[in-house]
Amino acid sequence: MNIKLIFKCIFVFFLTLILIGLVYIIIDKAGTGTGIYDPLKIVDYKIEDKTETCDDALELIYSDDKYNYYLPCMKSENISLVWDDGVVDSLSHALEFQKVDIDSLESHGLDIVKNEK
Repeated sequence: MNIKLIFKCIFVFFLTLILIGLVYIIIDKAGTGTGIYDPLKIVDYKIEDKTETCDDALELIYSDDKYNYYLPCMKSENISLVWDDGVVDSLSHALEFQKVDIDSLESHGLDIVKNEK
């Protein structure tokens, strides 16, 4: 009798883990529009800049130990990354979640100002 109870508990435990995993996938897909991000899957992107005019002040978009990286004007809200699989990310979201790095953005044609700290 105790063995049946133990097996039922184990079954319920694993069923709960599976349900939590499915809920995580659904929430992640709804929240970011990308589902689970797989860094090993190589997907290219295009930069879409809808800026018509912008303030001349530099806009900080990223910083590391040695450098600060800026856009030449205040326009990050107008820049999107359109991935080959159809997903669209804002520039800030892609940088925050490390989907792109500064070198990749520069190689895709984004004008970035690099200043030493």
